[in-house]
Amino acid sequence: MVDVYLHIGLPKTGTTTVQTALERRSEALADAGVLYPAGRRAQRLAAFDLIGQRVEGDERHVPGAFARLVDEMSGFDGKAVIFSEEELGLARPRQVRRLVQSLPDHRVFVVITVRDMARTVVSAWQQAVVMGRTTTWEEYVAAVRDSRGGDVSVAAGSLTRHDLLAVMDTWAAVVPPERIRVVTVPRRGAPPGTLLERFAAATDLPPDIWGDWERTERYVSFGAAELEVIRRLNERVVGPLTLRQHRFVVENGIRPGMSGTDSRPLTLPPEHVAWAVDHGRDLVAELRRREAPFFGDLDDLVPVEDAATGRRLDDVSEAELLAGSEAVLAALAQAYGKLARRYRQISQADDGSPSAGDVLGSVSRRTTFRFKKFAQKHANDNRLFAGAARRYVKRGR
Repeated sequence: MVDVYLHIGLPKTGTTTVQTALERRSEALADAGVLYPAGRRAQRLAAFDLIGQRVEGDERHVPGAFARLVDEMSGFDGKAVIFSEEELGLARPRQVRRLVQSLPDHRVFVVITVRDMARTVVSAWQQAVVMGRTTTWEEYVAAVRDSRGGDVSVAAGSLTRHDLLAVMDTWAAVVPPERIRVVTVPRRGAPPGTLLERFAAATDLPPDIWGDWERTERYVSFGAAELEVIRRLNERVVGPLTLRQHRFVVENGIRPGMSGTDSRPLTLPPEHVAWAVDHGRDLVAELRRREAPFFGDLDDLVPVEDAATGRRLDDVSEAELLAGSEAVLAALAQAYGKLARRYRQISQADDGSPSAGDVLGSVSRRTTFRFKKFAQKHANDNRLFAGAARRYVKRGR
């Protein structure tokens, strides 16, 4: 019997790290008798197909994606299969039954990664802004802390995506509770690779399966100033840009250029720490009561926050806002320049192959032109160049 490990999230709990590692180490997994079916994008499309989700631009690829993935998993006769996609955490009971029942000859495990609320709520707000929302930090955290008031859509989204116990209950109706495994995300300062080691233990993978790739992988997070710039930018561009276009600009244009900026980091302000600590303690107590299998340290779910400032995350000074705007503009300029270069390369790809004579003549003209420019630039520093420049001007050429 083949074991199938369904990694269903939760969102903002290192899922990108896990999925990138799985995809990059797919050959090593295969050598260990483990199938990572179809690849990361195909798994996401299969999850979309199962739960009814759609993303602009992928609509035509979704229908049938779930059936294709199930066929690959069903036909595998090795040791194990890993299906990792956080959108599975949104599955309703009938969708959970459909997924599990589609693998009648396999033993299904559920793996859920979870992180302390102090980091989760901050990361979730960042992601909401990145996805085009204009909700301020105060509006967001108020809705998460009290689902009965504030922004109803924020509260509903938080409950459906980050309520570990509710997700566990949904899947426990079909999967035996002893096969629902919780992986805790380590606290800040943990050795690199700790999360992947815990995930490997939860999915019965060899502990050395990951190699050393993670040493060069880093997720670039926005600082408070840059995120406030993007939040304000959303008010102007979401609408004229589709959400797909907006996300491309942010993820491929702005985020890569944020590495190395020294903006104030996104950490939970002190006035919310007691709430996050109480949430963590209650969650740990309930997991212990349920005797849920866990990998890592449950105490990691109780935040230890040493906030450097008492300011709100969206309380950004004019000076900070100016610096953040400059950083965002610089990132966009670099990305646009690279995009222009790629466009030029593509547009010139079909210009045909020049003859040897054309190449020789072109190189000769380029050399002459560059020498003229060099001479003009240094005319004030060299008498020979100065004389040549005067003669060039006199001729009117």
